[in-house]
Amino acid sequence: MAEPVGLIVGSGAGVLELQIEARSPTKTPYGMPSSPVLRAVIADRSVLCIMRHGENHSIPPHQVNYRANVWALHMHGVRLCLAINAVGVIGSTGFEPGGLAVPDQLIDYTWGRADTFHDGGEGGVVHTEFTEPFDTVLRGRLAAVAGDRVAAPGRGVYGVVQGPRLETAAEIDRLARDGCTMVGMTAMPEAVLAREAGVAYAICAVGVNHAAGRGPTGAGLHAQVAQHLAAGLGKARVVLEALLAEL
Repeated sequence: MAEPVGLIVGSGAGVLELQIEARSPTKTPYGMPSSPVLRAVIADRSVLCIMRHGENHSIPPHQVNYRANVWALHMHGVRLCLAINAVGVIGSTGFEPGGLAVPDQLIDYTWGRADTFHDGGEGGVVHTEFTEPFDTVLRGRLAAVAGDRVAAPGRGVYGVVQGPRLETAAEIDRLARDGCTMVGMTAMPEAVLAREAGVAYAICAVGVNHAAGRGPTGAGLHAQVAQHLAAGLGKARVVLEALLAEL
């Protein structure tokens, strides 16, 4: 039997049209996850899914219980996890709103989030190696499929901001100077917690809008998101189906 694959889905989860077969409420040492662990079917392949913002999309990014989400999947045997993250596009050749990218690096600008399973005490001090924040093998396979199926860039730097407010144009300029090509609110501490739990983790980033000050004038954020979210998640579905067939 194939090892279970995990899927963490953020904004616009309904667009993926996941067929839910079972719900498993799961209590962890870190509290309850954002949703039950959902057994879903994509292209005849079962995956174990967490809705990052809750099934009713009611949990803002700074209040997501990332530790419980990752731990719940780990408790259910997940050792490979794909994440779908909505992002704003700062600047990357080939990556536009409505498209996908597979980031290979991130910069963490968040604060105050419970970002480790290693809180000292009897477990001692643990320094997690994080030079490459995404699993190189899984990320490489995801990038290859995304590049082949929807011409998605296989690299990018994800700037993780606190939210839930959006950024100023000056803040986006700063992120661009730092090397960020996309901005979102949920890759951290999700990525490092997966590393600590021994879960191979990679992100399929869905561009849903131009970051502040980067897009055409007069195009409001909500109008952009409404325009681009469905198109981007439709491409993500294509990529997921193809990748799951290989795993």
